[in-house]
Amino acid sequence: MNRNHTSSWLSAYGSIVLLALVGACAGGDQKSDAYAEEAWAHFKKMCDAKAGERIYKSYRGVKSVLVVKPLPTATEKDLFDQYWYGDPYSNASTGDRARLAAARLTYPDAPIAQGKRGNGFDFVESDESQNLASGKKLVKYFFSPGQRQVQSQELATSPVSRFGISWEDISTTADRKYWVAGSRLTITDLTNRTVVAERIGFLIEGGFGSRAGQRRPWQTAQVMGRGKCPDVHDYSDRWFVLKVLNPNEENHDGK
Repeated sequence: MNRNHTSSWLSAYGSIVLLALVGACAGGDQKSDAYAEEAWAHFKKMCDAKAGERIYKSYRGVKSVLVVKPLPTATEKDLFDQYWYGDPYSNASTGDRARLAAARLTYPDAPIAQGKRGNGFDFVESDESQNLASGKKLVKYFFSPGQRQVQSQELATSPVSRFGISWEDISTTADRKYWVAGSRLTITDLTNRTVVAERIGFLIEGGFGSRAGQRRPWQTAQVMGRGKCPDVHDYSDRWFVLKVLNPNEENHDGK
């Protein structure tokens, strides 16, 4: 088990709480000192108790994955909704960024770990039925060498990948009372439905819904990154998945 708890927000705990209060007051949504203290205490409690990476088994020679549960795309209204259960820890943006998040796993010459670069999977299969008005759509995303964007995609009738990945919002109403969002990224062996790795993380919206300076609360919290455990950035999902499912080494029968 590998538990990666971020420490950056702990060292600046007092100053972050102060900034959050100032921002909330400026936006006309004043929160008391007591509320802020309770919120950050709840966030810390969840981080200490549940956050971190847990890798139970890793594999080599994996060439593709199936996205069983993609990230939902946020609407503009969602970014202001304290009770939007769309996993703002992993993504809080409108448009195609959430829908194509899994396709980033195929990008060539993109970061595969901190300080390391390399190719991703040959392709990614994604069940995008939840993003469609009707019908089920299984899409296969491919890359072209030298490009960091999806170059082609095609419809598929049935998945061929052995491993599946899912994003899930695990927030409770008690979490959202304090503008805290919980997230789970799960990697599953689809042959026997066992979880081989998972990352649980939490995000706090330190402005507590403030719209000061044209803030979009969840998006601002996700981009700023001062209140996340573990801390995540643009390629963090890619790093975690490729650490568990290595596409570049052989000696394994994963597809």
